[in-house]
Parts: sequence; structure tokens; C-alpha cells
Amino acid sequence: MNVQTAYDFDRWNDAMQAVCGRFVTQRANCPEHFVGNIQRYDLGGLTLADIRVNASSIRRERGVATRGDDRFYFLVLQRQGNMVILNNNHSFTLQPNDMALLDSAQAFEMKPQGLINQLSIHLCRDAVDRLLPAGTCRFGKLEQASLSRRLLYGMFQQISKDHIALSEGKQHGEALQDALISLLQPCLHVEDAIKTGSPLRRLAEQMINEALMEPPTPDELAARLNVSVRHLYRQFEMNGESICRYINRQRLQCCARELTQTGNGRLPITTIAYNWGFADSAHFSRVFKRHYGMPPRDYRAQYQKIAD
Repeated sequence: MNVQTAYDFDRWNDAMQAVCGRFVTQRANCPEHFVGNIQRYDLGGLTLADIRVNASSIRRERGVATRGDDRFYFLVLQRQGNMVILNNNHSFTLQPNDMALLDSAQAFEMKPQGLINQLSIHLCRDAVDRLLPAGTCRFGKLEQASLSRRLLYGMFQQISKDHIALSEGKQHGEALQDALISLLQPCLHVEDAIKTGSPLRRLAEQMINEALMEPPTPDELAARLNVSVRHLYRQFEMNGESICRYINRQRLQCCARELTQTGNGRLPITTIAYNWGFADSAHFSRVFKRHYGMPPRDYRAQYQKIAD
């Protein structure tokens, strides 16, 4: 069993990133009262993180699904306190005993409302994508009223009590992972494009948004959706848009959101542009101004003036 613990802010940041990857933490309003504790357990190759923290914000940067710590989904159980999760302009709240699936390759922000305690199991992306149907939502709160969700909750409770005994080898970890993923499917929503027969474009957009830093090519999208490339193009052309313009628009929206960050989470404009696929800062400034009516520097300054 491998355990890492942090009690002050600096040690918390180091331990959090060592266990869960590229998260940026902002202190609570009373930094002298910061509480941060994280323990890592090895469940036959699966990582279980037991987290207690009262930070004001814990933000995950957009990643690449094939790289390092982005190769996981986090299956979480909220044990204590309330926490708001923001993702792509959508939000939901985790209360005690709520569960959720979070994608490590997506950008999202967790905002604890006071002191929280949470368990998180890292599920291998390849295993999740292999066992869950393509149309299943891979980010969000698990439905409460289902037998599968109750079984998942019971497994989490058992794991939290007996995690040392479960550290018996890779075979046991893989079996546990497959069991957790199999129980996940009935608890997750099917995307609206499949469930309601709405335009195919909505599902294509979801797939793009899930990997916005390195989105699938039109050929890859068409293959995953089982349609021709020409048919996929038509879904975007009906609204006078192309796949490329849609991707750029989504990236600009993500840049605009990050430009409003303050405090420890504030990044240089060139870093934000590069993170979202704009290699040329001058080009980024031009396309941002064309979309928002002002250059990114003025956009950030305007938001800061409002915040102050």
C-alpha cells in the first residue's frame, strides 16, 4: 500500500498532483485555516484516493486522452460536504453519498463548499471505452434511483473499509475495474442525439468536446458514428458552419473562460492560447477579437474590472 499525506498548502499541491495529476488548487478565503489531506491506496493496480480538503477551487486543465494521467476516468463518491462541479458551462452539485464519473482529459473545476471528503477510483480509459457503448455520457452525476448505483455505492463502502486486503495483485484489480464499469452503464445518461433522435450533429459535437485539444478527424468521427464523411459534413453545413469552425469556436470559448480566472489559477495569455491549440499568439489575438469584439488582453482586463 502506498500512502501520501499532505497537511499544508504546498505539500497538498505536490501530493494532489502526484496522485491525481494536473490539478490547480486555490486556497479557501482563510488560507491560515487550509485543510488538505490525501491518501493513495493501490487496489491491485487501481488507484484509490481518499481526499479531504477545504480549498475554494480545484481545477483540472484540459488534457490529451492518450497521455499520462489523462488516461483515466475518476469514479468518485462524495462522503462529506457539498461540492459544485463545473464543466463546459454546465454544473452539478455532489452532496453526501452522491457519485459521479469525471473525465481526466476534460477541463473541469471542483468548488468545495467548506470541508469535503471524497473517494476517487481511477478507471483506465481503454477499459471504460471498451465496456461502455459509444453513446454513453462519460461525465456527470450518477442517477440515484437505480440498483446498479446502489451496488456501486456498496462496493465503495466495502473498498473503503477493506482496501488493504484488496491489494492482492493485478488480476484482482482488473476484475474489480470491470465490475465497476459494468455497473456504471445503467447509471449514466445516453446522449440526447441517440435518446431523442435529435440531429446527429449533437453527438458529433459531444465527441469533439470530449477531446477538444486533439479532436478526432472528420474521418474518425464518421467511423465512430457509422456514417459517411459527406453525411457528417452536411450536418454542420445545414447551419452554415464547418467542423473546423466549430472546433475553433469551442476552443475560443474555453480560452475566454480561462481568461476570467483570477488568483493562483491565472495563466499567461500565450499559455492559454497554446493550451487550446493556437500556436501563434498574434493569430490567436486576431481570431479572438473577431469573435468577441476585443483582443484577449482587453477581455481579461474588462472582466477583472468587473470582479474588482
